Amino acid sequence: MRALVLAAALVACQGTGREPAPEALGSGSGSGHATGFGSRDAAPAVAPADAQDEGSAAKPDEPEPVDVGKAIADLGGISAWEAVVERARYLERRGQHGVVFGTLGDVIQIAAGGDAGLATTPYHWLVDDTEGNGSLAIRVDLGPQAGKAKPGDRVALGGAWTLDDQHAWFWKVDAMSPLPAAPPPSGKDAASQLGHAIANGDMPRGAKPISRASDGDLVYFQLVGMPPVLDGDGWPVADELGNPVAALLDLPGETASYGGQDLRTPDERWHLKRGVTYALRVGVVHHHGADKPATMRARTAPIKVM
Repeated sequence: MRALVLAAALVACQGTGREPAPEALGSGSGSGHATGFGSRDAAPAVAPADAQDEGSAAKPDEPEPVDVGKAIADLGGISAWEAVVERARYLERRGQHGVVFGTLGDVIQIAAGGDAGLATTPYHWLVDDTEGNGSLAIRVDLGPQAGKAKPGDRVALGGAWTLDDQHAWFWKVDAMSPLPAAPPPSGKDAASQLGHAIANGDMPRGAKPISRASDGDLVYFQLVGMPPVLDGDGWPVADELGNPVAALLDLPGETASYGGQDLRTPDERWHLKRGVTYALRVGVVHHHGADKPATMRARTAPIKVM
């Protein structure tokens, strides 16, 4: 019961400007479930004696499976990338607080300059496991929660956004709760690089020109117009330069922020170049007539075809 009360207390704090105590998310029991997830206080129901078959013994109810979606909702959690889109609602400097969830990645390393190789940063990646095939991730500073989870664990992290000395956003963590593992990704698409980096690669087998795209296809294309002014406007693309626009394509994570309060930085955006061929997998394709470009959303990050 205490765990359920703590989870409820966390939800109640959302949007109030009051940060919950670090234990509000629970430290977990090491079972792979967040504290209180799937727990039941009521005693197992037993069928009345007159409803049981003669000579049979009453069987206790089997534990109910964990409803992961409900568990996350009970914590007031949002996906890692949604916290980027709605960053203005979760700023530490305003006393705001939230809970993000995703799969914990490796410690982030950056070039140290010169011949010094790579330098370790204080941050881990938290990968959004709800969209983008692993291409969307945020920086998180685990602080005192470091060591309570390892890369590959799915976690919910209480905290808020703040800026470091390099004016890069990171999620400053004050509480952690383990979550059941995310379902495995469908399909056989190659894993994406993190941090909106576009990998080089070969043309995927079976890729179609984007002008012939159907739902779920692998496609290739080139940018033939200006980048979108606002997230959600779509990139004007065609099979190759010189062709009319075949589609307006939204890349993973390109969702407009509520009220236009967009605080994304350049390294949190995709950067495509004209005259370069890219390939990716699309989701549902919406056609609007022979004289209008289709609209579609990418399911995977773009790769630069070499």
